[in-house]
Amino acid sequence: MARLLKGRPDFSVIMSKSQVASALWDYGEDNLAARALTMSDEDLASIQRIAAWFEDRKYPLPMSGQRITHNHVAAFAAVTYFEGEVRPLAQIRRRASRAKPPRYAPLPPDPGAS
Repeated sequence: MARLLKGRPDFSVIMSKSQVASALWDYGEDNLAARALTMSDEDLASIQRIAAWFEDRKYPLPMSGQRITHNHVAAFAAVTYFEGEVRPLAQIRRRASRAKPPRYAPLPPDPGAS
């Protein structure tokens, strides 16, 4: 976990809190999705550093049978940060977007964020 929190040299991932919350909701992680909406900027930065590692196709994420998307990576990174370990997501396939509560609508990152 310590290595994941240091970030990946020469690679970064930028996402908003709402994008993280949306990804968590998409894969059935409702409690963590609610938590992501109120996380601190420091929490978001940690999730972004973890996501940079998970974007490497060689990183062994606990999922098979489907192509891992950026949305999966965001959800896996948040689960890893909030729970301290990598584990399978509650669902592998996204929930229907028409069922998504408005509070989980993903908004783009702040252009001034780094």
